[in-house]
Amino acid sequence: MTVPAQAPPTFTLLAQLGIYCDPNSQPGYGKLRVFEEQCHGGHVRPSVLMLAADITGGMIGEKEDPECWHFTTDFQLRTAAVPLPEQIDVHTEVLRAGASTLICECRFSTPDGAEVGYAQIGFGRHHQRPGDPAKPIHDPPRPDLMGLPDIDRPLAEVAGIEVVDASVGHVEVELTPQLLNPAGIMQGAMVTLVGEVGAETLAEHEFGAPHAVADMDIRYLLGGKIGPVYSTCRWMGDPSSGWVVAEIRDLGKGDRLIATMMLRVRPAR
Repeated sequence: MTVPAQAPPTFTLLAQLGIYCDPNSQPGYGKLRVFEEQCHGGHVRPSVLMLAADITGGMIGEKEDPECWHFTTDFQLRTAAVPLPEQIDVHTEVLRAGASTLICECRFSTPDGAEVGYAQIGFGRHHQRPGDPAKPIHDPPRPDLMGLPDIDRPLAEVAGIEVVDASVGHVEVELTPQLLNPAGIMQGAMVTLVGEVGAETLAEHEFGAPHAVADMDIRYLLGGKIGPVYSTCRWMGDPSSGWVVAEIRDLGKGDRLIATMMLRVRPAR
């Protein structure tokens, strides 16, 4: 089945983050138009960079096996403290492609070639089983994530994230359709965003000033399906180190742990 190129309402938010990927590039290539609402504290949100890596890496998997689901299993990101560029180029290459896994590296750079971030992302390959719903096959891959007008409010606000208890980095979000992927579970970048905002909230409560996430590692354990989805955070060592441990849970699914994160925060610029 081929779906139309027009973005369905479910994916509107993900299509409004300034990401473009070339489905025919080899290796994977994309670009991110940088604008204020996708940033926080003078940095592009790591969740937005995660989405760019997810799309470019996922497109590689889609081209290899379009009938196979590629679910993100983990993501590691390191960024450099540089002034915000107007555009970030995204170059993605396969590190390993196996029968059940796909692992890619992703380099983020300015148009003049200065590297501003590096990431690795892993996917689990899941083949259709008897009785599974049909997987949408896109031609070209993932047009539903590109081309709509940019968001006009901060990303965390558009997503609907609310602070519950800043002292423990507890933020939560209702699981609305715009936060889901085509398989009907919470999109990986939106899971990342919850932990990201939780860490920022914890840091601002601790230091009395805005902070932004610079580096992060995330392990996706289960799909968020019911919601609300929420974070709780704690410092790893002394807060001055900037390292935060976060847990992301789906309250409506028996309070199940769906992701764990390590994040490093630094003062906002």
